[in-house]
Amino acid sequence: MRKLLFILCIGLTLSECAQGQIKLIGLSNNNGTGSIDILQWAAFDSSTVTATPTILDAYLFSSSAFNPFNGNYYIAGVSGQTTGLYSYNSETGESSLTSSSVNTNISEFDMSTSKMYNLSMETEGYISIYESDLESNDVTLIGTIYEPGVIGIVVDAITFDSNNGILYYVGFTNDPALALYSVPVRDDSFSFTRIILSTPVANCSISSLNFDNINEKLFAANDTFDENGNSTGRSFVEINITNGEVNTLGQLSGFPYFVGGSSLFDQNSGTFLLVGITESNVVEMIAFDTYTNTYVTGFVPDGVSEIVCDNTLFARNRYVAAGIEPEAAWNFRVYPNPVSEVLNLECTSRVADQLQIFNALGELVYEKRNTVFNRLNVDISTLSPGLYTVNLIAKNHAVSKKILVK
Repeated sequence: MRKLLFILCIGLTLSECAQGQIKLIGLSNNNGTGSIDILQWAAFDSSTVTATPTILDAYLFSSSAFNPFNGNYYIAGVSGQTTGLYSYNSETGESSLTSSSVNTNISEFDMSTSKMYNLSMETEGYISIYESDLESNDVTLIGTIYEPGVIGIVVDAITFDSNNGILYYVGFTNDPALALYSVPVRDDSFSFTRIILSTPVANCSISSLNFDNINEKLFAANDTFDENGNSTGRSFVEINITNGEVNTLGQLSGFPYFVGGSSLFDQNSGTFLLVGITESNVVEMIAFDTYTNTYVTGFVPDGVSEIVCDNTLFARNRYVAAGIEPEAAWNFRVYPNPVSEVLNLECTSRVADQLQIFNALGELVYEKRNTVFNRLNVDISTLSPGLYTVNLIAKNHAVSKKILVK
């Protein structure tokens, strides 16, 4: 277990934006107690920061993970002579440090099942994939990927498609080349696909993977370098999960450095967040809107790291409460979009029996049940302007779309 020292000096600016409603959790060193505090806040809003002391003295870099299924924040931690998996519940404040073999910094949760998936390389060239049930502390090896000559795993290059049960990972092959690995973990037998990525430039590194479970898109950060290995910039990109094409969505400027393990994704708003460091050593939160391909920057608490996005409300509404399986093949139309008065819905391949509309906080603002329909007109004139998610449900299947109310 490696100890993490906190040496970030942070100067910040405040920015007004809609992302202020995004709930974040992270860790910060408490200089008074010498221990680690849990920080919780709304993105870009300094007035919402709360600190909760922990028993931790240190933690494993980039080992934070959040389970939206039950609201638990996890970190591989150290307390005195004890090492293990520390958990903190974002709703109840309950915490514990338990012995566990799941002490990896390459992990991701399936928010629809509460299971954690970890990558580990115990032997050079062999990437082992483990499934963990943290409630029972059961760990199962589900399969191994053989990549001869590869000596390590890229940190913060893993994400999960909770709709279809697919683990995604980007790593280097022995060629060397960047490849996207797709592992369908719910299948009875182990299998994977490997697609060599087609990047905009030859010298680059893909990290900070995040999967959008509403639009079923894969986003990442792309660092580019010149022939001498010097950084030439970073951009937000979308990776085509079918053919491996990497498409640039927006270039970042003024942020030559970034805080490791700080990438996260808000499912409700489609916002990709990352903590960047300017040339003047000012640390700011960067929020990239994947719908408009624009970004804003602003406040992030002093010394915070290991940041995750609290997507509990999203997971609860989409998976836990409804108990549904999304179906990509189910098509429906919503129009007009943007909308101000009446929203029209048309199902083109299935009859629906339930409609849900959620606001950007993941709160249910409209629901229609027990009415079979393939066309529906909904009066949304009472809804406040903003981004909303529309869910249609039929016989334990669901599909979602975003709408903008103006």
